[in-house]
Amino acid sequence: MTLATLDIQSVTQAELDNHITEQSEQSAYYEIDSTDDVFGKLYRVWGGEKGINLLGTFYQSLEGCWISQPCCTTQRASWATDGQAINAILTA
Repeated sequence: MTLATLDIQSVTQAELDNHITEQSEQSAYYEIDSTDDVFGKLYRVWGGEKGINLLGTFYQSLEGCWISQPCCTTQRASWATDGQAINAILTA
């Protein structure tokens, strides 16, 4: 390994560590719970400092994909993972 390669790896690792820290801090501001629905589990994403604001809901369809719907919209989106559905709600 060259010195330049080590520098690039160090910078990349520092950026990754920073990103993980930011994500951990953001995750402290939301909670997820679930409720039984006629068609299965309905997951709810709550946010705010006290976790009292409903940000949106998501569920897994019969086809296996995850459907998200942020609050204050009628638009739904389909995702491959539950994490993508959660992220769509948090960034809406």
